[in-house]
Amino acid sequence: MTEIRDRITPLIVERAPWMYRPVPGMRYIRGLMHLALAYDKTVAIGESLEHATSQQIMDTMGERLAKLVTVFGLSHIPTRGPALIVANHPTGIADGIILWHLISRVRPDLYFFANSDILRVMPQMIDMICPVEWRMDKRSREKTRETMQYVREATAADRLGVIFPSGRLAKRVGLKLHEREWMPSAAMLARKFDLPVIPVNLQARNSSLFYLFDKLHPTLRDVTLFHETLNKDRQPYRVTIGEPIPADQIDRNSEDGIEMLKKATLDLGGVDAPNVSLLRMSRHPLSKSWG
Repeated sequence: MTEIRDRITPLIVERAPWMYRPVPGMRYIRGLMHLALAYDKTVAIGESLEHATSQQIMDTMGERLAKLVTVFGLSHIPTRGPALIVANHPTGIADGIILWHLISRVRPDLYFFANSDILRVMPQMIDMICPVEWRMDKRSREKTRETMQYVREATAADRLGVIFPSGRLAKRVGLKLHEREWMPSAAMLARKFDLPVIPVNLQARNSSLFYLFDKLHPTLRDVTLFHETLNKDRQPYRVTIGEPIPADQIDRNSEDGIEMLKKATLDLGGVDAPNVSLLRMSRHPLSKSWG
């Protein structure tokens, strides 16, 4: 079986191939980057969870990261029946882990729409990850059929799905994060499978290093993937869960329907709606709330 290190490294190579070019001094630069981006720590955690179930992986990571979380509206999560959560996407992988930590106590049958890269590292998570291809140039009919079949089976099993319709992290503009355009697939799925939709707003941010790297070059930003997951125990999250929206209230036109769902989600952002304030989310909340 491939070692965890050999599963993680290709993900970095794909995002920043320049780090692995055979040029003088690159080995030392790569070592510094690995140190700054918690590469060895990531590998160690991966090795410790290599044989864990998907639920054990998410439980372990949730306990590790969800230290500064405030949540409102948890009672809006339906206790049974198929449904779909739509959420904004401020930070990355940690957004899904935080939602699992909060919602799995009510709905342990959660599944997530996510890039299939996670399955290259932890293939056992296929029972929780519905693989989707967000990049238009990488999509195919076969991949779309696989996604639809996963949703069909999950719906038949009365499971609760979680989707980040932007498929990309929010964009920093000044001292605010702006949610990117949402793809209409969530609205289409809700209508097709008659799924009530629960809007969830996440107020959170990444580290200053991430935004510095983002400004310098996209590949630098992209290799912070694991670092920006593991540091969330030091970053506050404010999660607001809205009331379910029946599928028949979503516009039949998927473009209009997704705009409605996006607005419902971003409107839950409080005083900073429809954005996320980098300054405000740098402050630690005083206490947890399990509303």
